[in-house]
Amino acid sequence: MNDYQSLEALLHDPFWAAEGEAVELGFMENVLKEHPGRSLEIGCGSGRLLLPLLQKGFEVEGLELSEEMLRLCKEAAATLNLVPVLHHGDMTAFVPEERYDSVLVPAFTLQLSEDAVATLRAFHWQLKEGGVLYLSVFRPQAELLKELPENEWYDDHGIELADGRKASLRTRHRLDRKQRILFREHHYTLEGQEGVQEHRSEQTVRWFTPRQLSGMLMKTGFEVLNAMADFDPELPVDDDSQIVTLLARRAG
Repeated sequence: MNDYQSLEALLHDPFWAAEGEAVELGFMENVLKEHPGRSLEIGCGSGRLLLPLLQKGFEVEGLELSEEMLRLCKEAAATLNLVPVLHHGDMTAFVPEERYDSVLVPAFTLQLSEDAVATLRAFHWQLKEGGVLYLSVFRPQAELLKELPENEWYDDHGIELADGRKASLRTRHRLDRKQRILFREHHYTLEGQEGVQEHRSEQTVRWFTPRQLSGMLMKTGFEVLNAMADFDPELPVDDDSQIVTLLARRAG
């Protein structure tokens, strides 16, 4: 499982921010309004989604594998006069002292798990009976359609930070279509007056068909309440959907 470190942790949120508004935030807010109570965000990172939710008054805690990301989250929270409840741990192994009314798994975090079924069982345990699971997953369309070259380095992100430093990310990938696994290599660069920093990492991402995902949820004790494609409530989910977002209830 990927443990964000060094430049990968530092640049994660700035690269996401460069993509535009955090579309998932509104859907997560709606879940929390309709299902009030204590919530846990899985893979909260440095607080890109968690901190705005806390600012709006929701009772959300964060779980994160990377200690470096948690440090960045605490630093960002302090600038907002927030003191988030944060947990360091693996999403498949985390056992809370008290169960939650909702568990939020945005930004395709489930797909970093080596065993999605085991991880869904963990989410089931983390929830109170009748609690809800918000979950988003993606299908790597650009890679599958060969819009991005396989086994070749390509420019993935490039931004200028507020302090004038220039950050970039180059990526190389390969696919195992049969097993539905995307292997990525990342090369991060941060250039400023003090010189150039570099960091390399690898990431393994699994994807699922909608039917496969629904089957895993049923197998692990969930009832699917709602599903949408590509963050559009009007779009039905099918095998061509790039992003699938589900709301499921813990049954039994």
